[in-house]
Amino acid sequence: MSLGKVKMMTGLAILGLVVGGLLVWRYQDEIRAIDIRAMVEWIKSFGPIPFFAAMAILPLLWAPVSPFLIVAGAAYDLPVALGGCGLALAINMAISWLLAGKLFRPAFERLVHRFGYSVPEVTPKTMISIAVLLRITPGLPFPLQNYLLGLAKMPFAWYMAISVPLTLAMASSIIIFSDAILKGNKTVVMLAVGLFIALGLIVRQVRARLKRKSLAEESP
Repeated sequence: MSLGKVKMMTGLAILGLVVGGLLVWRYQDEIRAIDIRAMVEWIKSFGPIPFFAAMAILPLLWAPVSPFLIVAGAAYDLPVALGGCGLALAINMAISWLLAGKLFRPAFERLVHRFGYSVPEVTPKTMISIAVLLRITPGLPFPLQNYLLGLAKMPFAWYMAISVPLTLAMASSIIIFSDAILKGNKTVVMLAVGLFIALGLIVRQVRARLKRKSLAEESP
């Protein structure tokens, strides 16, 4: 991504935060009046199958995944939330690989180029490093991760074997945190925060190591 686009996206993000902050301040009384538990119960009334089906499909259309993870942790028992989210995300990743890598490749190539990204060149030696870096890079939308790896023609078995564990590890911390917040379990909240920190440190170390490895492979 070019420096100009990075600056533009940073500016838009800051503008969005400012606008969001002003809206929260303006409508703070209305926000306080919202019954979060009632909203969760309303979503829960539809049952887990429609919810997790939506989670599997909507991110294909660029819907963010985090709200689904938060609601799942709040609405369902922890085993159901973890299992349902895991299955939904795995289905989404599989469909994304098929759409971008096989069925509609030209359209998805234009899409990622429009966002300023190029399709990574994957070889048997570099595909694991590239896949891990894409999965753990902060700020890279989940659908874009899937489409880039599909366009890179990464073998499906390797794509799923790397993507599913990494994605579920990061998603689980959000689900556990949401579940603990709703139930007021301070111990689990602290454990979830600790998991966030641990994952952040692990991601940082892995990214640094993979970058050093990539530079070593490129040097003559």
